[in-house]
Amino acid sequence: MRLAMAGLALLLAAPHLPHAAGQSDDPAGDNPSVDGPPFSLPFKDPPGPATWLYEQHYGNTTSAFNFGNVWYAAGQGMHFGIDLEAPCGTPVYAIADGVVTYVDAEGFATGPHSLALDHPGTGYTSFYGHLGEQPPFVRGDRVERGQQIGVTGDPDLSCESRPHLHLEIRSTDYAFAYNPIPLIDANWHMLSSIGLISSDFQQDLDAPYRWMKIEDQPEIKLGGNWLNNYARPWPPKLEVRAPVDTPAPRNLGPLPESVRVTRELVSEDHWNIGARWRANDLDAVYIIDAVPGQETGVFRQPLDGSERTWVEAAPPTSVSPDGTVTVRHLGGGTMEVRRLTDGARWEYYLGVYPSVSPDGTRLLWEVVNGELLPGQSQPPGVEFWVGNLDGSLRRMVQRLSGGYSLWLDAHRLLLVKRIVYSADTQLFVLDIDAPNPAPVLLGTFRFVRGIQVAPGGAHIAMLLPFQPDPGASGIYLLRTEPGAVPQKLPFFGAYQWRDDQSLYTLSYDGSTDVHTLGVYDLATGEHRTLTDPDTLPIRVANGDWHVSPDGTRIIYVDPTDYGLYVLTIEGDS
Repeated sequence: MRLAMAGLALLLAAPHLPHAAGQSDDPAGDNPSVDGPPFSLPFKDPPGPATWLYEQHYGNTTSAFNFGNVWYAAGQGMHFGIDLEAPCGTPVYAIADGVVTYVDAEGFATGPHSLALDHPGTGYTSFYGHLGEQPPFVRGDRVERGQQIGVTGDPDLSCESRPHLHLEIRSTDYAFAYNPIPLIDANWHMLSSIGLISSDFQQDLDAPYRWMKIEDQPEIKLGGNWLNNYARPWPPKLEVRAPVDTPAPRNLGPLPESVRVTRELVSEDHWNIGARWRANDLDAVYIIDAVPGQETGVFRQPLDGSERTWVEAAPPTSVSPDGTVTVRHLGGGTMEVRRLTDGARWEYYLGVYPSVSPDGTRLLWEVVNGELLPGQSQPPGVEFWVGNLDGSLRRMVQRLSGGYSLWLDAHRLLLVKRIVYSADTQLFVLDIDAPNPAPVLLGTFRFVRGIQVAPGGAHIAMLLPFQPDPGASGIYLLRTEPGAVPQKLPFFGAYQWRDDQSLYTLSYDGSTDVHTLGVYDLATGEHRTLTDPDTLPIRVANGDWHVSPDGTRIIYVDPTDYGLYVLTIEGDS
C-alpha cells in the first residue's frame, strides 16, 4: 500500500471518523469470540499465476520495517492489512454480510478508490483499498457475503506498477487493526509458499521470537507509538543488505525412477524459524535463538536431533556458497573476511554487507545513493562493486538507476532493473572480467519475481504471473546467454534448485494445506512427484524450506507444531 507523505498526519487513525457508541479504546472489547474464522476470501477464483497471489503479510514485515517511515508511520510502523496481488479489474467480493460505512474516504489514503464495511455482531469492520473504480454504494447500503463490491486497481494509477487489493480488518471505531490471517478462512501457509514479494518478518535480536509467525502478529493502534523501532534488527535495512547468494556449482545427475524420500524430526521443543544451512557443515543447520540470561546468539542444531549448542553472538556470520569463506560484520560497516582453507583474515570498511562469489574468490556489494522505495518515479542510483577477498582491486563495475544484482558464476553478474511505473523488468548479464565490461540485455519481462540462479549460473528460474495471455503466466526457465528464449515449465508451485539440471518443487493448491514434493529435470522436460500427500504430508510454514548445499536434503518448518524436519531424497539401491 502506497501512502503519500502529505497524508501521514491523517493516515488511518481517522480522528474524523465517529467512535461507535458504547465502545471503548480497549481492542479486546471489539473482539467478541467467534466459532471459526468469520470471514471468507475476497476473490472467488482460486489463487494462481493468472488470477491472484498472496503478496504481503499483515504486521511485522520486512517491507514495513524498511518503508514504515514513509507508508506506515501512523500504523505503529507495521503493515496494518494484507496485500493480495491481482490484475486490475479483478472482481472483489464482500468477505461477510455487512453495511457500507465509507466509500472513497480520503482519510484512509488508499486510492484510487476504497470501501469500508461494518459487520454487525462480529465487532469487526473490513476495508478494501486500491480499488480501480468507485464502488456503486452509499453509506447504509447492505451487502451480502460473496456479493461483488468492486474491482482491483493500482495505487500508482498505472495498472502496471503494483496492482493489488489492500484488505484490512479493524475495530468498529476504526482505531485498531487486527491480523486478518486467523479471521479469514484460507490455507495461509499454502498461499504464502509462493507469490509473496517477501515472506520474511523483521526480527528483533533483543526479542527474537516476537511477531515472527503469520498467526502471531500484534494488534495495531492507529496513531500509537512505533512497535518495530528495533535497536538490533535482522535482517539489516535494504540499503545495506548483501546480494542474495548464488549456489556453488553442483551436478548430481538425474534422480532415478525409484526414489525414496524419508522424513525425520530434527527439533520440536526449541525455536526453529529461520534455520539455515552452512556449506561448510552439512550435518547441522544454524538458527538465531535465545537462552534466558544470555545474549541472543546463533546456535548449531545437529540434524540427528542432538543438543543445540551456542556458536556466536547474533547477527550471524555468513558462509560462502562453497563453504571456504566467512564474512562477519564487526560493527560500523567494518567487515571481517576469513578464508578457511588457509586461515587468512582481513578487516576493512565496506559500509554494507557483501556477497561472496560462488567459487569463494571475490566479493560483491551494492552502494545505494538514497532511500529505496517501490514505485519511486526517480529511484536512487545503485552502484555495483566487486573486489578481492583481501580488499584489494575494489572497483565499481556498473551503475544503474535502481535495481539489484546477483552472482551468476565466478565472473558474471545478473543485474535486475525494474522500470518504474510499469510491470516491466530488464535482466542484464555483466561479465566483470571482460576488457570493457558492459551489461548485455537478456530480455524485458512483465511482473518478474522469484528469480533464482542455478548452481553454475547457466540458468535462472523465475515466476511471471499475470501475463497478457493468461495461459502464458507461470514459472519460466531462462538460459543466461544473450538471445535465449524463456521456456515455460509444466508445473506451478514453489521451487528451489537441486543442482544445475533440476529443480525441487512444492505443489500449490489453495484448497489444501498439504504439499507434494516434486522434481523437474531440465534435460528431459519431465516434472514428476516424489511424495504421496496421503502417506507423507508436507506442510511448510510461510515458505520456510531450504535445500542443502549438496542438493540431497531439504529442511522445513511445519506450521502444525513449528517443528523442524529434514527430508532426505535418494535413489533406492
